[in-house]
Parts: sequence; structure tokens; C-alpha cells
Amino acid sequence: MINPYYDHAGITIYHGDCRDILPGLEPVDFIYADPPYGVGKADWDGAYVTGWEMVAVEKSRKGVVANTGTKSIGVCIAALGKEYKDLFYAWNRNGMTRSSIGFMNVIVAVVAGNVQKGQNFAQFSIIDLSRKDHPSPKPIEYLKCIVHRFTAEGDTILDPFMGSGTTLVAAKQLGRKAIGIEIEEKYCEIAVKRLAQEVLDLK
Repeated sequence: MINPYYDHAGITIYHGDCRDILPGLEPVDFIYADPPYGVGKADWDGAYVTGWEMVAVEKSRKGVVANTGTKSIGVCIAALGKEYKDLFYAWNRNGMTRSSIGFMNVIVAVVAGNVQKGQNFAQFSIIDLSRKDHPSPKPIEYLKCIVHRFTAEGDTILDPFMGSGTTLVAAKQLGRKAIGIEIEEKYCEIAVKRLAQEVLDLK
């Protein structure tokens, strides 16, 4: 079992490839994944990362939500097979994201596993416009929509592609526990610094 990079107040971070680490972890309540899309936004973004999907479903009691970028939705759905359930849409009311044919203000995510029925649509406005030292951060307001929709207070959320730690920060702010896995150590360092700035302490 790999030792955590960080473990404090209900938040744990592992440094490494999630395809190596995830199989050895205990089940969690929910998994949110935002893997590289394969659109060239950074040197690590040469291809969509697959091979983690079914392990994530097996490890999550309340399902999996994955942002894959629109080009890789089909690859993710194929990898999930019969565990694929639907798509989740979130309207960014004051921002835009880029697609292959233009711009849009809706974030689309793949939903799989044992998710509870409910709305498959949310809306949010970006308040925090800082980029958190990452080339492709998700707005924390969006992550709070995900956390509210798919989890309950006290649940444990796992993010296998943690990046700069936005999922973990959102989870902590909303009274959830969280586990993050990140292959690049510099982003582990950034996430730890962000979490240290949070004043909420989980029991």
C-alpha cells in the first residue's frame, strides 16, 4: 500500500498514477474524475487517459461522474459499458468553455454506476476567477454542484485526477471527506497549500 503524500482533517492525497493506486484503496462513497482530455492544453494532455473507469465504478458506492471533454465522451462511455447511466449538464451562467466547433457555456459529464436518481442539470456562476496554477482548472462553483447533487454530508469523495485540488477544497467546504490522486507532484504541492488555507476542520 502506498503511503499518502498528505493526510489531515479528513483529506488524503496520494502522489502517483491513479491506475496503480486506485485498485488498492478501500471503497468510497463517490468518485469524480477529470482526466486529461487529449486536446493538447499541456504536455500531459496528449491523449485521453482511459483504463481507470471500471475500477472507479467498483470502488464507488454512489457512482462516478467524469468530465472527459466532448471529444472523449464516447471513449469513456465505451469503457464503462453497461455501467454508463446518462450525462450530467451544468450551465455556466457567466463563463464560456471551448468546443471543437466554437464556444459553449455548458459543462457535460458522463455519469455511471450506482447513482441516485435526481436532476441531471445544474447551473452556477463563477465567483473565483483565479486559475489555481493549473492550465485547465474546473471552477469550484461547478464542483460544489457535483458534490451537492451526488453526495451527502460526511461522505467520502475520491478524485483520481486531482490536479490543483479543487474537488478536495469543495468537499471540505461542504462537510465531506476527500481523497485525491495526482501524478504530478507540483500539483500535489499546490493542493496541500490550498487546503492549508481552508479553516473548516472535518471530524
